Amino acid sequence: MKTDRLFLSLSILGIAIGILFGAFGAHAFKDLFSNYEMDIWNKGIFYQISNSLGIMLLVILRKNELIKKNNLPFYLLIIGMVFFCFSLYIITLTNVFLNPQHWLKTAMIPITPIGGSMIILGWILIFFNIKK
Repeated sequence: MKTDRLFLSLSILGIAIGILFGAFGAHAFKDLFSNYEMDIWNKGIFYQISNSLGIMLLVILRKNELIKKNNLPFYLLIIGMVFFCFSLYIITLTNVFLNPQHWLKTAMIPITPIGGSMIILGWILIFFNIKK
């Protein structure tokens, strides 16, 4: 299935970007980030890598016909992960490199819970897509 390749590719890319951002946080930004900012940054990395691994697993489960072939949960997971994780990255970088009241940070604050809600909804839909 063509979409399975897309979801697999996006999950692998998500892991690679998560590792890259983790390295930046641990090395390039370690002296710039406060403990609070590092915590926000690492939360984004954790959710990005764990959900990317989850999507990879879901592709395998779908190939083995253990879950239904419904693309909606996959799209919710991927879009939600981008909204949630990248809004955390932007909030952290805005705190450090721009004014903490910058419009970009203000714009990201509602994006974070929207992304988190999409992730939760995606996983709930997967639960209901388990084949009996």
